[in-house]
Amino acid sequence: MYHLFLEFDNLEPGVKSVEDLKYVIRDDKHTAFVMSAVVARFIKDALIMNQTITSLKNCRFAFANGAEFVEFDSKGQSTRFTDTPDWFITPGAFARSQWLVNHELHDLMTPQFISTFLEMFSDVKKRREHCNLLFDLQLEESPKRGKPGVKATRQTRGSTKQKISDLGSFELFSQFFTRLKKAVEANQFPTVQVLTDIDEVAKVPAPLKSAVRTWFKAISSELPPNSKRVGAGNAALFCAPVRAQIQHIEAYGVERYYKKLSKAIADGGERYIADFTFKL
Repeated sequence: MYHLFLEFDNLEPGVKSVEDLKYVIRDDKHTAFVMSAVVARFIKDALIMNQTITSLKNCRFAFANGAEFVEFDSKGQSTRFTDTPDWFITPGAFARSQWLVNHELHDLMTPQFISTFLEMFSDVKKRREHCNLLFDLQLEESPKRGKPGVKATRQTRGSTKQKISDLGSFELFSQFFTRLKKAVEANQFPTVQVLTDIDEVAKVPAPLKSAVRTWFKAISSELPPNSKRVGAGNAALFCAPVRAQIQHIEAYGVERYYKKLSKAIADGGERYIADFTFKL
C-alpha cells in the first residue's frame, strides 16, 4: 500500500495544504493525488532536515512534473531516484483516471460532467489546460492558425526556442554536473541523453530537459550537441573547452557556482536558452 503524490502544474491539486496531506496519509488504502506547490515545498524542506520521516512512510512523491522522485519505505526511510520509477504516471494518464475519481467526475453523465467541469474552471486558461490533458489534444504542439482575412506570415525561428529554466535543486544539478564531467573526460559527446541518463530524448521530462539545456549553455556557451553535431564527429575538440570550464567551476566550488547560476536564471525571466550567457 502506497500513497502517491504528484506535482503537476496543469492539473488542479486534490491535496492543496499540509493539512490535506496529513488527512490523506492517515488512510491505510492506496491513494493517488495531485499535490500543490505548497505541499511539494513542505516535503522538500523536510528532507533537508531529515532523510527519515516516519510520518511519511509508504509515501511516494514526484516533483516538478516528473523531474524529481522520492519514495519513503515502510519505516519512513527516503530514497531518491535519478531515473523515472515504475510507479510514476504521466499528467495525461493521471488526468484520465484517478484525477477524475478524486474530483468526483468519473461517474457523471456527459451533460452533468460538462456543466460541473465548467463550474470548476471558470478561468479559460485553466479549462484549456485540463481539456488538453483529458482529451490528449496536444495543443502545445499544434501550429497556430491564422485569422480569416489575414495573410499568414512566416513565424520567426525565435518563436520555437526554449526559455531558460532551473529546477531549484542543487542535488539534481550535482548529478548533471557529475555526468557532464564524466562524459567530457572520456571525450564523449555530452548529449541530453548522457546528461540525464535517459536513453530516449522523448522520455526526458520537459522541465528536466529544459533545465539541463540551460545549465549546459551556462557552462559551455553552447547547447548540448544534437545528432547532427554528434554525426560530424571529433568529440575531443568539442569536449576540451568544456573540461576547462569544469575545472574552473570545481576550483570555485560547485555548490557556490550553482547558487549564482540559479539566481541568474531567476533574474533572466523570459530569456531564451540560445541567448543566455553566464559568467562568474
